[in-house]
Amino acid sequence: MRILGIVSSPRKGGNSELAVKEIMRHFPDDAEKVMIDLCSLDIKNCDACYACVPYGSKCVIQDDLDFIIRNVKHSDKVIVAAPAYMLGGHTMIKRVLDRLISLVADYPKFNYTDCVIVVPYGYDGWEGLAYEELLMFCKKLHLNVIGSEVMLATLPGDSVKGENLKKLQNLADILVNGNSDGIQRITRGNVADKDVLVCPFCGSSVMHIFYGGTARCGLCAAEMQLIHKDNGYDLSYDSAANHHFTHKSLDGHIEYLKEKKQLFLETRRDIKKLQEEYEQPVLWFNPEDLK
Repeated sequence: MRILGIVSSPRKGGNSELAVKEIMRHFPDDAEKVMIDLCSLDIKNCDACYACVPYGSKCVIQDDLDFIIRNVKHSDKVIVAAPAYMLGGHTMIKRVLDRLISLVADYPKFNYTDCVIVVPYGYDGWEGLAYEELLMFCKKLHLNVIGSEVMLATLPGDSVKGENLKKLQNLADILVNGNSDGIQRITRGNVADKDVLVCPFCGSSVMHIFYGGTARCGLCAAEMQLIHKDNGYDLSYDSAANHHFTHKSLDGHIEYLKEKKQLFLETRRDIKKLQEEYEQPVLWFNPEDLK
């Protein structure tokens, strides 16, 4: 068995790293346990060239992206951890995520390996959208997210103390034994009994609520109904509803991009003329201009 830990944090020995190592402790000693530090890799920005759009094509940028993908494909369990930075995920998560457009329709090549997510954050109520960014990161790597914890952990080591340690032990149990009820739950801060209502299709906690009671997931766009119950609110939904991560939707996404790429090739001269209309003198300001 091969266990892969992916950490995106510039702090060595920080809460994200310790959380991954704690979960790994619960696997047998003979399991292969490996970790990837995203911050140490050479990951360039996506330049929107769309060379990857035809199905089966790889990203043409030469860097460490393929190293990440190969490790995910060859692992039996995956743990992803990154801290919340300014109400979002760490920078490297987003940089890699932007490049994963190349994998949109590559789902037949992946095993949908079981995965758990850990998001430490430093100030109560400031976790922001960090969990959603990590969730999207995992979804675009075609991982099967079966559990997650968003935890208040300010100082190095806080993620493996007290209630946080218990949360990680529970995540480890889920990942080792598959003890999940199929519903992802997120706990905020130290209030473990206040579970956040999440999308039953992708696990996102971001919902767009419309007048009339319709709810639409902000990540996968699945539509549901918000219903009132004696003990609070819940979501009513059709289990066959379409959303961004169904195979049909993924195939449709890549087909749309292929059509747009072809349209660009056919009309690029007209596009160039339009761009030239906006080439009037404009000052692009650079740091060296201040010297």
